[in-house]
Amino acid sequence: MLSWFFEPILTKLAELFMSKLVEQTADNAHNNVNSIKDFELNLKALQKNLKTLGAKAYDVEEEIKNSERSGRKKRKREVEEWLEEVRSIEKQVVDLGTQVESEGFIMRLMDGGLPAKLNDEVDRLIEQSRNFGELVLDVCGSRGEKLLTNGMVGEAFNENLEMILTLLESRKVSSISVCGMGGVGKTTLAKHIRNRLLHHSRGHVIWVTISQEFSVSTVQDKIASLIGADIVGEDNEDIRAGRLHTTLSQMKNSVLILDDVWENIDLLKVGWPFSVKCCRLIITTRSLEVCRQISCQKVIQVKNLHHHETWELFHETLRNEIELDSSAEKIARSVAELCGGLPLAIVIVAGSMRGDRAIHTWRDAYAELTERVSGNNGIGDGDVYKLLKYSFDRLNRNHHSQSNEFNTLQHCFLHCALYPEDEEILKDRLVKDFISGGLVDERKTRRAQVEQGHSILDKLVNVCLLERCVVPDMFGPTECVKMHDLVRGMALKICEGKHMVRASVEKEIPKEIEWAKDLERVSLMYNGIRRIDEGISPDCPKLSTLLLFGNYWLEFIPDSFFSNMHVLQTLDFSYCANITMLPKSVCALKCLKALLLRSCFKLENVPYLGEMKELRELDFSKTAIKEVPRGVEELFSLKFLAMDVCKLKTLPRGLFLKLGNLQHLELPFHIQVVIEEIENLKLLEEFSGRVKNVNDFNTFITSLGSRVHDTCYTIAVGSYDKSFQAIRGVCYIKELFLSECNLKDERVLAEGIVELTISKCEGLSICFVDGLKRLKIQFCGGMEYILKSEAGLSSQMSDLEEIVLYGLDDMKGLIEKGEIGASAALTQPVFSSLTKLRIDKCNKNKMRIPISGVPNLEDIDMKECEEIEEIFEDGGTSSLTLPKLKTLWLDELPRLRKVGILLSGVPNLKTIHVSNCGEIEDVFDDEGKRSLVLPKLHQLCLEELPKLKSLCKGTTIICNSIEFVSITKCPRLMKKLPVLVDLAGPRPIRYY
Repeated sequence: MLSWFFEPILTKLAELFMSKLVEQTADNAHNNVNSIKDFELNLKALQKNLKTLGAKAYDVEEEIKNSERSGRKKRKREVEEWLEEVRSIEKQVVDLGTQVESEGFIMRLMDGGLPAKLNDEVDRLIEQSRNFGELVLDVCGSRGEKLLTNGMVGEAFNENLEMILTLLESRKVSSISVCGMGGVGKTTLAKHIRNRLLHHSRGHVIWVTISQEFSVSTVQDKIASLIGADIVGEDNEDIRAGRLHTTLSQMKNSVLILDDVWENIDLLKVGWPFSVKCCRLIITTRSLEVCRQISCQKVIQVKNLHHHETWELFHETLRNEIELDSSAEKIARSVAELCGGLPLAIVIVAGSMRGDRAIHTWRDAYAELTERVSGNNGIGDGDVYKLLKYSFDRLNRNHHSQSNEFNTLQHCFLHCALYPEDEEILKDRLVKDFISGGLVDERKTRRAQVEQGHSILDKLVNVCLLERCVVPDMFGPTECVKMHDLVRGMALKICEGKHMVRASVEKEIPKEIEWAKDLERVSLMYNGIRRIDEGISPDCPKLSTLLLFGNYWLEFIPDSFFSNMHVLQTLDFSYCANITMLPKSVCALKCLKALLLRSCFKLENVPYLGEMKELRELDFSKTAIKEVPRGVEELFSLKFLAMDVCKLKTLPRGLFLKLGNLQHLELPFHIQVVIEEIENLKLLEEFSGRVKNVNDFNTFITSLGSRVHDTCYTIAVGSYDKSFQAIRGVCYIKELFLSECNLKDERVLAEGIVELTISKCEGLSICFVDGLKRLKIQFCGGMEYILKSEAGLSSQMSDLEEIVLYGLDDMKGLIEKGEIGASAALTQPVFSSLTKLRIDKCNKNKMRIPISGVPNLEDIDMKECEEIEEIFEDGGTSSLTLPKLKTLWLDELPRLRKVGILLSGVPNLKTIHVSNCGEIEDVFDDEGKRSLVLPKLHQLCLEELPKLKSLCKGTTIICNSIEFVSITKCPRLMKKLPVLVDLAGPRPIRYY
């Protein structure tokens, strides 16, 4: 975005400055020599930092645009204000250039230190951008995502589902409650309702889980994030409710689902508009009293399954590859009956028996369960706990023994209960917890521990004690797990007296009297605790784990707090963003094995750590420390050390020579490491940092041969480039960043690299290596093709999934024309795995991409390529199809006349965005076909296209899936929608 804009201005500014300086200071240059040097240094620093800020601003805008394309996201106000400040800097630089040209300004410029002031402001903006977190919010334009759910079992389930849908369709009922005992299937029913509504209606469906421990403000925050209401920074609940009400009132034909309501909730406080015309309400609850208090107009009772339905669900959950023999099945049916028709109990007990076919195993299970449950008609809450506890006990194959010791699987299951109720927990986060807490085998390598952790989670899902779920984020679907609240309740009951869990509910630290002496684990995560008062000192001689992460507002921890926690092994303060210092009493925690401080953004002072001889993990990435804490070099047991700290000034020479047990090392890119010290780490499995040059990188790669285990890495080579963005904290692949390296004369040992970024380099001999999946090339002057003709159409390109080309002024094409000319003769696609192609600011680019070479392309993003006239060529074939294409995004391509794709060849297209392409008349080919259907198109945006006549010449396009249409400054469309849609459903359509 801005780096191309800033650079010529600053270069001109420097030239003007020197010429004016010669004119005005010839007589007294000696007196001004220091000012001149300071000015030059400040100007160079400003020029360098502005490039970084420009690149960062571009990345932020790109990420925002990518998220906004779905029509389901909008940028945060904080981020928009940051971008405005960047634009303000742009204006100030322009003004600076203007002032230099004026007479008499040169001396005031040196005296005032304006470049230095601008530089400080640019540094502040760069630093601020590192702490954004999420850049976007959900908007009310998002109708919601379908939820993964279990299948429907039982006639009553289907009857209830159809009854509720009929009530909603009738528009005569504004509120419905779904009531029944825990585990009976209320949430499953609500999920099916949600999914049916999303499939058949055009309104929004807003899903909010309330849970047993809730606050009005938390519910308000959840609803606001889903509907795009801005209540950030407002503390008054009534004002917040008013803003929610305003937004919900505008969302016609919508449904608000409040799941798992335990007590009366003031619907006015959550902004519900009490209207069948705009937003109707569904709640799920265990209590008929809650239904009456909320005054629901219709109450649906969910009852337990009948006998034959119980066996159907039990048998389906078993999923045995070999059927049970008749004798074992008879006993299995009796086991199923003991579950009392409660779906949750049926699923969990059946899950615990998966794979067991021996009749004696089933007899034993029936006998044990018979002893546990009351045997009365129906099933009570106590019986549910006993049934769930049976499944937990079966995690330990020796559960009949008298020992009370839990095995690894059970300990890991109980750890999951330390998270808040209904939390969707990242699997990677849990695996890190298992390793930090010593719950997996400490004798294994870190990679083996990670695999063991994931294997444990898979087993817990397989026996139905955890539920698998997928959470969407900006990087794609993320695998999570969650606990049913009854299962979590069972886990907490097992640990009663030993665990204290106050997650996501507290505003203050629990009082000393609440900290029992027998406590072993305490979870206070995701709370609003602001300070721990002076003098508080919980007496917890057995406490091994203390989790305080996510207490964003926590500012102060007194020295007294840790004085009676002598055996503490895991201390997690991650994301306590306002802590500035750790108490000195932390030094006395000599049993501590994991000290986790990641994203304590204001943490500057860390005491001497050298006495913590047992410490295995130390993480202070994303803190504000300026020096490596004293004593780190004495922590000989360290296996995990993360120091990705942007304010860190230096790494002490010889720091890593004594840390020979390191398996994971994470360092900031702005500090260059001494490669000899890294070579010394023979157990290193994961490394992230920057080395001086290609020779040092090759030395590192060569040293891998002497290591005990394979090493994954994220390494920057060459000069420091702030635009390099790496995902830190995890390192499961090999990722390489090259900046200002001469690749013509040096061979890079790049085998096995999965992600490669090349910036400001000469020569591109290693663009393609076996296994490379993502390639980004930026600012490489003189580069015309990413693959020269003499290299041939290498099979190595077949693994590439994503290509990004950015700021390549001399770029002409992907492959040298001599090779593309033979495209008709190609026996295999050139880029057979490519799904994403982004080309930006390649001003001389006239490339035409052979469609036969990219059969799996899903996303095309092209911007600001001044010379491009046609994007695709058919290579002599009759088919111009991209059957997997989902997104077509074209912007500022002033000479583009033709895209080169058949409209009938893109059946999966979801988004079309074409803007500022002054020459294009028709976006797609297919002339001659009277009508075509685009069954999945959701978003259509056409902006500033003065010559555009149609999407596809002579063809009527039918699209009933459309959700958002925006047409701006397209005069030749003559106020006519370019697609036929069913306008019965509410869709945002803008036409300017």
